[in-house]
Amino acid sequence: MYSQITTKDLEKLIHENTHIELIDVREKNEWDQVRIPMAKLIPLSSIESRISDIDFSKPVYVFCRTGWRSGQVCGWLESEWKSATNVIGSIKKLYEDKSDIIEITDNFTPTYLL
Repeated sequence: MYSQITTKDLEKLIHENTHIELIDVREKNEWDQVRIPMAKLIPLSSIESRISDIDFSKPVYVFCRTGWRSGQVCGWLESEWKSATNVIGSIKKLYEDKSDIIEITDNFTPTYLL
């Protein structure tokens, strides 16, 4: 079973400038609304063809809107003998907590996070 991390623990890693590989598996239209700027966008729909874009020499953390799709990706990566950690609650939780690691763009529509 893949490991998981809370959004609070992810924030701590980012604030401490820990060298991590942060993967956003949402689609581009979601990224265009709200994002973690240091994250690499690799949508779930293209994860298999872009696995080589992930730097597994660093700890890998995967997120999406709620943690469901990122959990799927972590499970798949595990089946490929790769290690990744799912971010529980993902962007929705970071937004609810008014996290300073997210960037909200002019394209943001609050209904996206309902």
